[in-house]
Amino acid sequence: MTIEVDTFEFVERCKTHRSTDALLGDLLHTASKVGFEHLIVSGVPAGNEALVPLVELNGWPDGWFQRYVERRYADVDGVCRYSRTAINPFYWQDVPGRLSATASSRLVANEATDFGLMSGYVVPSYSRRHWQALVSFASPEKQLRLSRRQQTAVNLMSMMTIRCVENLRHPEVLEIVLSPREQEVLTWAAMDKTADEIADILRISTATVRKHLQNIRRTYGVSSTLGAVAVAMHRAHIAP
Repeated sequence: MTIEVDTFEFVERCKTHRSTDALLGDLLHTASKVGFEHLIVSGVPAGNEALVPLVELNGWPDGWFQRYVERRYADVDGVCRYSRTAINPFYWQDVPGRLSATASSRLVANEATDFGLMSGYVVPSYSRRHWQALVSFASPEKQLRLSRRQQTAVNLMSMMTIRCVENLRHPEVLEIVLSPREQEVLTWAAMDKTADEIADILRISTATVRKHLQNIRRTYGVSSTLGAVAVAMHRAHIAP
């Protein structure tokens, strides 16, 4: 069976999955045919935003994911940091040296090999829920490289997976609309104004500003105001 057929059948099956576990298992099985054994589907943390609430599908080895979260490796991992601005898919080993060659990033990469994560491939993607989303695949091969057709197939499967997981887990994001006041508050927050400063500008109480920001974070499903700003700008809910 060719990779084109595998991809077409995966896309068709996505329409029938009714759980994220089924979707994850299907993607893992299909991706294994080109050499990947683990993967994660997640939003990309903005600033100091926590990683766990952003993870949509977790196919990482248990011990590695726990370590990655507990030691806040997302803050120093060159792959994760590069994913914040990357537009096109990339291999882990192709992350620019300014990010991958730091002592902290090398430590993360070296520890990942203890869990069989030797090389990988990342597909960044637009997300209705996150300001930036990705699918990161990992292989036990030291220098896995995909053919052009395999890359195209993996890219397509990744984008389809993100759409499907959003439909399964977050159908409500299609209906997200900020109130005019929330848009005002978040616009000023995007300009780095404090809650006290926003209160003075809008002539409302600081407590009201903080309540609006709390509601906005809850609406977007993010843990920080910075994350909310990033999502809102990405979806054009507020002007950049």
